[in-house]
Amino acid sequence: MDEIRTFVDKIYDRAEGRSILLDEDQILPPKEVLEKVCHVLLNVSTMREELRYPSFRVCFVDPDSELLSVYIHSHTVFFEEPIPFHEKELHKLAPALSPAMSYLMLDTGGDEFRVTGIIASYTTWESILAMETDSGNRMPGVLNLYLRGPGEIDACFGESTLVRYRSGVSMYFRSDTFFSTAVAEELRRGSDISDEDRLDLLCGVIWKAVNYQHGGQLYIVPSEEACKPYLVIKYRMSIRFAFGKAGRRKGKTGVIFQKAVATYTELIAKFTAVDGAVILNKNLDLIGFGSEVVAANDNLILPQMYFLTLDNKEDTTKHYIDNGMRHRAGYRLCDNVEGAVAIVISQDGTVKACTRKDGKVMVYDNVGIPLL
Repeated sequence: MDEIRTFVDKIYDRAEGRSILLDEDQILPPKEVLEKVCHVLLNVSTMREELRYPSFRVCFVDPDSELLSVYIHSHTVFFEEPIPFHEKELHKLAPALSPAMSYLMLDTGGDEFRVTGIIASYTTWESILAMETDSGNRMPGVLNLYLRGPGEIDACFGESTLVRYRSGVSMYFRSDTFFSTAVAEELRRGSDISDEDRLDLLCGVIWKAVNYQHGGQLYIVPSEEACKPYLVIKYRMSIRFAFGKAGRRKGKTGVIFQKAVATYTELIAKFTAVDGAVILNKNLDLIGFGSEVVAANDNLILPQMYFLTLDNKEDTTKHYIDNGMRHRAGYRLCDNVEGAVAIVISQDGTVKACTRKDGKVMVYDNVGIPLL
């Protein structure tokens, strides 16, 4: 299939961009091997078991690699007899595998591919935020293929998606959105929150909301007063970032503060499940949730849009009207409220972030969670 070949080419393109960060044991297998693995995974993806479709990760790391020894919260276990890598066996194994906790290890050295074992991890996002681990990765940082569902595969580095294949189409994910874009610039403006704390919260909320599979909206605004003409907030709830008092970090330091961040992140992520947007100010204090954008500009002129490609050029194939109500509401808010940032999470797990710059709403598509 030409579509799979294109997907594999894109995987190599992104992986080569990280080559200086990779250990020799993390290098991908040859393209023809990767194509074969993808074909098998796509076949497995449609084999439903008790109303559930398979979802798991596979990696290509040598089980004897010293690389794995640095991940103290991961353990490598082996099958006494390697298992053939084909659809029937993978379908049987799938219920025992969690894509959030394990990798299947593949041996692709012979004519017949084999599953040799499992890398099991018990780190979670919460333990990272609470500083209960020594590493910023929830799972070992290795290149892997994540079977998400029917006809859908992600190529990942750890849990950070690099490229997604869905129904014959391959798409890149960008990891710079909260670092070096107009969105990042606007999030920093008027905020006394550190980049590290902001990244912990935003990535934590996105990661959780994506896994909830309900979609959600997160609006970061300069102040409630600035957006008052354009928002109806159903559930008002004033909470300082990480439950801080007037001194914000006063009385909370180190692990205690990080655990407060983890709890606050969980709460905000849960609020995204409610119909409407969660509203935060630039210091990430909660204003309310269940919010609705009620007004565009008075004469109903559509916002001037600028959809960006991965290399930050304009994507002229995308238009305002082609997006759903949830996305258009975020675009309208950013168009009307100077300094606002909207993050929109779709039920299928894709994420967009936008803000207004130079009179246009700048939209960053396929936002990926960066490695922490």
